[in-house]
Amino acid sequence: MAARETAEVLKTVLVRLYTLRNQLMHGGATWGSSINRAQVRDGRAILGSVLPVMLALMMRQPQSFQAAPFYPVVK
Repeated sequence: MAARETAEVLKTVLVRLYTLRNQLMHGGATWGSSINRAQVRDGRAILGSVLPVMLALMMRQPQSFQAAPFYPVVK
C-alpha cells in the first residue's frame, strides 16, 4: 500500500475475500458460530463500498465485459 500499487492491493483484498467466501460456503464456519464473524463484517463493508463502483464502471463500458457465458443454456 505504501507504494500505491492500487491494482495489487485490490487483487490481494479480493483473493482474501474469496478465501473467506470459500470458508463460509465449504464448511469452515458453522451456523451460529463466532468463527470468522469479524472477517465477515469487514468483508461485507469492503464489498459494500467496492461493488457499486465496479458495477458502475462495468455499466459505463458494457462492450468490455461481454464474454460468452460459462454455462450456456442447453436446449
